[in-house]
Amino acid sequence: MHSDRDTMALIDKNKHGRMMALLALSFAGFAASFSGHLIASNLGTYMSAFGSTNFQIGLVIGSLAIAEVLFKTPFGILADRHGRLKFMIGGFVMLVIVSLLYPVFQDPAVLFTIRFVQGIAIGAFSTTSVALVADLFADRKGEAMGTYNSIKGAGYALGPIAGGLIIQYMGFNEMFILCAIVGAVALILAIMFVKEGYDPAVQKKRSAGMMLREGSRFDYLSCYFIGMSGMLVFYSIISFLPVYGSSKGIDTGTTGLILGVQAVVYVLAQYYCGKFADTYGSRLPLFIGSILLTSALLMITLIPSAPVWFAAVILSGTGIAALWVVSNSYLAYAAPAAIMGTVMGLSGTFKEVGDGGGPVLVGFLGDVWGLQAAFLFCILFTILSFLLTFGLDDEIGVKTKQKQAPAIMPQAQK
Repeated sequence: MHSDRDTMALIDKNKHGRMMALLALSFAGFAASFSGHLIASNLGTYMSAFGSTNFQIGLVIGSLAIAEVLFKTPFGILADRHGRLKFMIGGFVMLVIVSLLYPVFQDPAVLFTIRFVQGIAIGAFSTTSVALVADLFADRKGEAMGTYNSIKGAGYALGPIAGGLIIQYMGFNEMFILCAIVGAVALILAIMFVKEGYDPAVQKKRSAGMMLREGSRFDYLSCYFIGMSGMLVFYSIISFLPVYGSSKGIDTGTTGLILGVQAVVYVLAQYYCGKFADTYGSRLPLFIGSILLTSALLMITLIPSAPVWFAAVILSGTGIAALWVVSNSYLAYAAPAAIMGTVMGLSGTFKEVGDGGGPVLVGFLGDVWGLQAAFLFCILFTILSFLLTFGLDDEIGVKTKQKQAPAIMPQAQK
């Protein structure tokens, strides 16, 4: 008789196999961020070349985020019921196909559809890959989540850089081809190194409504909100720090460097935040992350000085990394494997709301109250995240690590 915990175990038995699976899954995360930002950062230039308006460009770029918000949770539920690996592989195939369709069409409505389908593809393999990472280890889940998110985070930085260089020296078509190549490599790695144990007789007994109810436990909802808050602040700072800096006499070149520092710190800190959570539990790093992020927002809003902002984004990059990685590692430990896809899908949906909702909220409040007040308003999210951390079970993760010595799921040992 299978338990909830061992229903969706990965079946690699040795350390090398698990590590290769983790790297393959981490590359799936990289493919999601790299392909999404590679095209997003250069699609405006591409569409402007054949006369698209700024509004049309914005709609096309934003359609990917809309698709991710709509489809991440359904993909998580479907993956729990029918197996995760097939949805991840299907997402890669879809990514390769739609990437090659971009240069064929110039009509904004068609490009909106292509970009939307790209969002569906990314939603499929990003949701299932992070759920598979959670399945991969019985302990050290925080470290695994940190590794996954660090490699995924590198895609956010490398995508725009690679796209810009390719367009400058080669052309637009080659940019889309690179996106397809990344998807194909991720597909090959998944087929080679990721294996899944799945019992449909157990899983199909669960309705979608049951999975959503089980995935809406208070501590899960707290983690969804905490992770969303980090992303909301992250993208609010990225979107409006240059505008706020210009109003305070700080040039855009300087704020660009400041944002670059924040991105580097965010990428590098994730592995260590996850490892810290494995050792000390989830509460302490989430407390620290909330405090660091609150302090950074206060420094940015109250002391408009480039040196202070450089220090602030070191704090904010670390705080955002802690809120996102540790909230997800808590979910990886706490949620039964039978609903891990659903839980990670919900977490991903909340993340996308933070990604897109943060700039919208700060932009709206900035028009009404001014950007300083808008940034200060974001502190409400970090304070609430701090308070919600008290409701988490601090023994989850640390307790699991102590009780489950093997670093693979129980089913994998059978």
